Amino acid sequence: MDDHATRMLIEARGRIQDADLLSRNPSRMTDSDAYLRILGFEILLKCALMVSGVKPARHHKYVDLWKNLSPNTPALVLGAARARMPGHADLSDLQNLLTWYQFVFERARYHYELYEGYSLQEQHELGELWVSLGAPTEEAVVQYHPLELECLIYGLEQFIENAA
Repeated sequence: MDDHATRMLIEARGRIQDADLLSRNPSRMTDSDAYLRILGFEILLKCALMVSGVKPARHHKYVDLWKNLSPNTPALVLGAARARMPGHADLSDLQNLLTWYQFVFERARYHYELYEGYSLQEQHELGELWVSLGAPTEEAVVQYHPLELECLIYGLEQFIENAA
């Protein structure tokens, strides 16, 4: 693995480690750990592109980045990812997951913008309605899919390490 890819792997792991530390802090006030974890995922995805001989684009379109992986790479990454938490993580709709991760990274990090145009009362009422419906994940304004993300991160790390 060349120096640039090594730097990417080190940085991704650092972001993910910081996300782990932040997520265990009971006094945290935000979901910033999710953004750090997704940033780490993005760096790993771009690193996987690099080690497979593809220059990664400089954007956050994770579906497009995934589609640019060399032909055998997605199967290798998903094989390791599926083995990480069988029966707990659903990786069957990867495009949907990647789209959510992009949304979280680009739009949900400015949570106040998600409810622009709503009063605080209206925002509160929307939250109460969601809770009264049983807080269905598929109806949430922001969906994190943390188990799937952990598995994809693992799969990407395995691919990168084995490609070195």
